[in-house]
Parts: sequence; C-alpha cells; structure tokens
Amino acid sequence: MDVVGVGALNLDLITGASAVGGSPLLARIDAHTGLRPPLESGSERLVEEPAVRAALECLRAEGVPLTPELGGSAFNALHALARLGRGLRLGYVSVAGSSPLEAVDPLAVLDGLGIDRSLVLPDPERLCGICLSVHDGGERTLLTHTGANTGIAGHVRRNFEEIAGTLAGARVVHVTSFLDPDGGAALRRLLDAVRERSPRTIVTFDPGHAWSTAPSDDVLAMAAASDYLLLNEREFTDLAPLLPGLRGTAVVKYPDRVEVRRPGSVERWTHRPLRDGEIEDATGAGDVFAAGVLAALAANRALLGAGVRLGMALAAHKLRHVGARGHDGFRAITGDFLRHPSRVR
Repeated sequence: MDVVGVGALNLDLITGASAVGGSPLLARIDAHTGLRPPLESGSERLVEEPAVRAALECLRAEGVPLTPELGGSAFNALHALARLGRGLRLGYVSVAGSSPLEAVDPLAVLDGLGIDRSLVLPDPERLCGICLSVHDGGERTLLTHTGANTGIAGHVRRNFEEIAGTLAGARVVHVTSFLDPDGGAALRRLLDAVRERSPRTIVTFDPGHAWSTAPSDDVLAMAAASDYLLLNEREFTDLAPLLPGLRGTAVVKYPDRVEVRRPGSVERWTHRPLRDGEIEDATGAGDVFAAGVLAALAANRALLGAGVRLGMALAAHKLRHVGARGHDGFRAITGDFLRHPSRVR
C-alpha cells in the first residue's frame, strides 16, 4: 500500500463558525457540565460519555446545529488523501465501535472512500469514539470520549504479525494518538517491529494535543524514532525540549508559516492566515495539511517541500467549510498544483 493510517475512529459532531455566531460557547458548556478545570480554547479534553451528552444538551438548548462526520486524526488525513484523485492505495488500522447515527457508519464510510479496512476491528458491543468539536473565539476545542478506541492495544496484541507485516509493506505509515492508557506501549512495540522489518518504510507521527502536552515514555520513544513529526506550534513547544536528540524531521505549523526543522537547518514556507470571518471550521485542518505531506512522501522524500505547499493550500480550502463539505474541491486543487505549483499558496 502507499499510505496506511493508524489511529482512532470517532463520530465527530462539529459546530461551524457561522452557526455559533460569536457566542462564547465554552463558558456556557463549562457552566452546564460542571467541567473542572474550565475548558481551554484550542485544547482537547478527554471526558466520560455523560459529559459529552451534557455538552450536547447545552448546544441544543442554545440552538447550535451540529454536523456529524466520521473523524479521528489519521482517518481525516486518509479521507483527504482519498479525495485528491491520485489513485493512492490506502489502508487503516483501528477499532470501529457502533455509531449512534446510522448515517455515519464507520465501516461503510471507509468502504465508500476505498480505504482498505481489513485491519479495522469491528466492535459492535461498544459505542464508537465521540468527539464534540466546538468553534469558539477562532479556535476549535475538542471534548473526546474514547469509546471503542480503547480496544486498540488488545487488537494490536492479538493480530500483531498481520498488522506489523502490512505496515512493513507500506511506503508510508501515519500514526496518530489513541487516548488509551495501553495504546502507546502497543503502538511503540508495533513501530519497533516495522522499523526492524522494513527500514525504508517512512513513519510519520502526529501525537496531537494530549500526547504532546503529557507524553509517556512510549510516546517520546515513538517521536524520537519517527522519520517525520507533524506538530502545531504549541505541540512543538511542549514536546521539543523532551527530545534533545531528535534525528528525524519536525514539520511545524504556525499561524502564518510552516517550518521544516531538520538537525542543523530550518526551512520556512509562509502563507497568508485566513481572517476569523473566513474560517468556518478548523476541525481536522491540520490533518488535511498532513494529507499533502503524506502524498508527497509516498511519491518521493525529496518532494517534502512540495507536499508542505500542497498541504497549506488544501488546509486553507478546508477551513472555509464545515467538516468534509469542501473536500470535493481537493482534486482540482491538487491538479492545479501539479500543473502550476508556484500559483498555489
């Protein structure tokens, strides 16, 4: 395969900027749910199912509409890759719980996108992960219930040889966080096996907010062993001091630029940040950016810079749409980029 994603599968429930209309939703959700400490804008909070339900009640009371999508960081990246129109062979490793919405069935969505799900474990007895994405003050804040995603460690242990063999046969393996106490250890062992079996397989790692702000030893080991780390500014600030001997490449997203940090060098690509009024939904924008990088790496490591520029163009388009509503435009953006790369910003 060209790219195999390893990550959670969630039902994302998304509030768009125009639906919110500037209402300070986080403070109202705090008051309604009693969450302590209060929600921090731009962060991700792991919560139990009752807190998600209470937050949903608050949004319904406020009359805020929600857009349901299948999500999860690695899935979002592969979803975008599937929509580029490049014929990439894609696969996924995860656990798929049952969805409370028939319209968003995880296995059916993967099939519809042509993403191989032979290593996705169905778990109909448990609720799928649920991620409530709230747009507030120009930032997106996540309330996440892990659901069936906590089964990833057991899935990896029981099917280790098959999963490791598939990943070792891929050009690129893209790993993202599982909010599972045992998930980090299982994934570390898995990636160690992939490294041993196939040194040429490219490993990219996006630890996300939770694993960057409070990384375990396993997360730090995976970060140090990855070829490419995909981080935003805050994640890099938190994680970089803990990785003094990092040998890989860090691709760091800032509001106005992307920096590619290699040992001894930094390359920068700038872009014009969208104004608040232009941003409809930031959920998964970093994952859409990652799709540009992954598409380039799957072709040739030397194309990383082109992948960064394509990723910025894809993310800018995604920010103007709620959920995946703008993904139909990815094929045209990619085609124009391949014909005239200097025009894409």
